[in-house]
Amino acid sequence: MAFEDWFIARARVSSKPHQRISVDDKMSFFQQLATLVSSGTPLLQALQICAAQTQSVKLGRVLEQMSTRVAAGSSVHSAAANFPNVFLHHWVEIIRTGEITGQMAVVLAELNKQIADSRATARKVKGALMYPIILICFAVGAVTGMLWFVIPTFAKMFKDMGAELPAITQFVVDFSGYVSQYGIYVVIGIIAAAVGVRQYAKTEKGRRLFIGVGIGLPMVGDVIVQSAMYRFASNIALLLKSGIPMLETLNVLEGIFLTNPIYRDGLARVQNRVAAGRPLGASLEETGLFTTLMSNMVRIGEESGQLSLVMEQIAPYYKEKMETMIASVTKLLEPVIIMGMGSTIAGLMLSIYLPMFEMAGKVH
Repeated sequence: MAFEDWFIARARVSSKPHQRISVDDKMSFFQQLATLVSSGTPLLQALQICAAQTQSVKLGRVLEQMSTRVAAGSSVHSAAANFPNVFLHHWVEIIRTGEITGQMAVVLAELNKQIADSRATARKVKGALMYPIILICFAVGAVTGMLWFVIPTFAKMFKDMGAELPAITQFVVDFSGYVSQYGIYVVIGIIAAAVGVRQYAKTEKGRRLFIGVGIGLPMVGDVIVQSAMYRFASNIALLLKSGIPMLETLNVLEGIFLTNPIYRDGLARVQNRVAAGRPLGASLEETGLFTTLMSNMVRIGEESGQLSLVMEQIAPYYKEKMETMIASVTKLLEPVIIMGMGSTIAGLMLSIYLPMFEMAGKVH
């Protein structure tokens, strides 16, 4: 084999396949589909090419099944609707609009842009929360390690010396004994409780409880509201720009807020009022869930006939505000966690050294 042939045989023309379906896989699919459709490739052939090109084995199978349905006469959006775990409800509605209006390439490009913006925002939020979470884990681990391994050693030494322990030392020693004896059960209980709370939070009642309580709390409620405003503005802009009628847009928005029952119910009331002839801006204000700025901007958009453009312009404002508030919350948590960790460790060290100082003072 020639030198060039050896390298050509190993050319990285394709990436290693993987099983799961990531956001990157979905974005690549929409981008490829938009490019193929804009170049004049028939939808069926475009789907088949995307199925062959995707790096996700699972997504490839989904696209093959969609191709089979489209070949049998189904539309692309109805074929995609059979896979709700892959394609969100409002994505399907946007694809349907692209098929109806014949603007599939434009609609897919806009959808891909929105998904990219949402992913970037989610990454910033996770990045902002990562440091406080690491600090909390380190603090809990350090304190638990001292109570489980360090304190028992000193407790045995004090017992052998027959020392009379101060109240704070006796409390720490007793608590350390409790941790050493029952710590594993406490850890299991905490893990079980965390899993139980997480599962409950995924239920309708759980979401309604946690979001309902959270929305009234300082800072936490602000983050929830600003996040909801960003989702509302960005999605209504995309849906209206895609050509979906207002009432149908509001219906799709209910699906977008499926995991937020407070705002989902509010949008259901808005839809009923708009269907009865009320303006959208006034209907949003009457729910008490939308900011004054959002209601006023919607009014301006309605009066000017440029609602999608106005919402597209205000979405970045709420996105930036949400990210700034999350960053502020995490910055506020950092010194609180550090001070709490330092105070706890200082208290443990004091409880250890206090009896030593007392015993040293009695030595003549």
